[in-house]
Amino acid sequence: MGETSKLQSYLRSVALAAEEGDRLPTVRQLMRDFSLSQQVVQRAVNDLKAEGLVDAHVGRGTFFTKSKQSDVGVSVPSPSSKKHDNAPRSVIMLRRSSSNLRGRVVLESLQDRLNSDGHVTLEVGYSDPEHAKQVLHTLPRFDACIVQNSFDIMPVDMISAIRRKTDTIIVDGAWLVGTDIDAVGFEWGQSVETAVRRLVSSGHDCIHYITTASFFLANEMGLHRWRNLRETVELADVIRPEIKIPKLPAKDYEEAAVAALVSGISESPNSQAPAVVVWGVEDGARFKNLLEQEGLAIPADLSVILLGRTDLDPEAGGFFHMVGYTTADQVDGVYGRLIERWQKRKEPYGLRLLPMREREGLSIGGPRSRE
Repeated sequence: MGETSKLQSYLRSVALAAEEGDRLPTVRQLMRDFSLSQQVVQRAVNDLKAEGLVDAHVGRGTFFTKSKQSDVGVSVPSPSSKKHDNAPRSVIMLRRSSSNLRGRVVLESLQDRLNSDGHVTLEVGYSDPEHAKQVLHTLPRFDACIVQNSFDIMPVDMISAIRRKTDTIIVDGAWLVGTDIDAVGFEWGQSVETAVRRLVSSGHDCIHYITTASFFLANEMGLHRWRNLRETVELADVIRPEIKIPKLPAKDYEEAAVAALVSGISESPNSQAPAVVVWGVEDGARFKNLLEQEGLAIPADLSVILLGRTDLDPEAGGFFHMVGYTTADQVDGVYGRLIERWQKRKEPYGLRLLPMREREGLSIGGPRSRE
């Protein structure tokens, strides 16, 4: 389906489901979301005006009208009404404007699957929770919202703003969720322990862990497992206190991680087989180059396991051993939970965790490589 057809289908769907007085998204917003020219978007809006589905008010905006059902000669249920399982639905994909590669891959794949099923999707970006509430205010009700907020907090009032627009909310990621919200994500505890066991079995006697200082549920699970492992008799002398850096994955995250690692290694100069587990690296090749600039050859001087997405090649950089989950599993999980929620509205809400995956790499050595 082309972008022009997507826009027309979207406008038609929301026009038929909107309440009187709901505001139509602005021409500029539609231009950005659908990557279309102003002329094409304005023509689509004018078509709605000609059919009496919207009414424009200079200085105020364009609003849906109550005459839409009688003008088109059909009776259309609102998004909250019960629909047949195969009936087309409207889905808003709400994402942070600074989405990363993983986020783009997941959303694009979800849109493809939903569009193939005949559903109408619209991707809407926001810069912060206040902006999200403003954007949502301009939209009519829809059948579902998939929220991708990366690592940012979703305040209660933002969730309330989404709830006013839909009965079905699916959060892409393991986050602290409400009693009437579904979430699909991953916890880093199992990955942390798998990485540690792999390094210990390879003979490493000093293992560091680098992660973000920013709070989010999935990361806290990883930190909790790390601390528990440190308290065991067998690993007490092997596992070092975690190193938390005050950053989230961005352009300079790799530099911050390398600087923190170099500082941590300097505090354990007598180690014969040091290793590190690192969360959050999005450019594996760049991370490896930064380590080499610091005089660290991998794995001769240092073994490294990255926690991340095992099916995103840039994260492994064609070299690193990866432990985590896949974007493909994330897509399947979010899509499946959305369909289940539509079919079983009374089923309990909650967080569904994805399976752990591992990707072999060349970044694990052993004591012999350091002789």
